[in-house]
Amino acid sequence: MEDGDDIRIDLPISLKEAVLGGKVKVPTPTGSVQMTLKPNANTGTVLRLKGKGLPKRNGDNGDLFVTLKIVLAQEPDAELTEFVSQWQPADSFDPRSNLAA
Repeated sequence: MEDGDDIRIDLPISLKEAVLGGKVKVPTPTGSVQMTLKPNANTGTVLRLKGKGLPKRNGDNGDLFVTLKIVLAQEPDAELTEFVSQWQPADSFDPRSNLAA
């Protein structure tokens, strides 16, 4: 999606990439670039690739804003299902605790 000289895209990432971090390929108007994800990335996190947007009249480029979207495999993974069913986070994290009742 264009936003002036800036571009905004949703980038699907795997659960493994979200948890462990790593390098991912991001499409830009001039070709793909590598972007580094920090470990523990969340869906909705917006990262900026400076100068990777559309050309401006002054010769510079706008920015590319990348919104991370964690995507699970189409087919259920038996090992992942087993792990998550047994997993008990030490802090009993509730991702909805800040929502109004």
